[in-house]
Amino acid sequence: MDIMNKPYYIQNLETKEGVLSEIVCHPLEGDFIKFLSKKKLTTVYEKSSSNKEGMIKQEQGIYKSQQGFYLCVENKTLIPAEPKFNLTIYYKVEQFTELFMFLSQLLKQFKNDTTTNK
Repeated sequence: MDIMNKPYYIQNLETKEGVLSEIVCHPLEGDFIKFLSKKKLTTVYEKSSSNKEGMIKQEQGIYKSQQGFYLCVENKTLIPAEPKFNLTIYYKVEQFTELFMFLSQLLKQFKNDTTTNK
């Protein structure tokens, strides 16, 4: 991925900690940001906007996991009834095995959460 597509927060982090690898997940349907709010993650960056009615929409968020992964979530929702999110995770290459387990568990939990809360 071109460095210019990386969020500024990640680019800045890389100047201090070295280059991070990234994994891009398939688009997620359902309110992924609401799901993440229930997890033990630290919010390190948020970008939001408001519409004419004063409703606030979170456009992007970067969250740090306890394992040191950075989850970059982009809200691509066009119709409120059909929320869609893009997820990119930044990690150190030596964490790949741990990332694989983390991501498998996270997506399984999200699938279960969206199935039971419909």
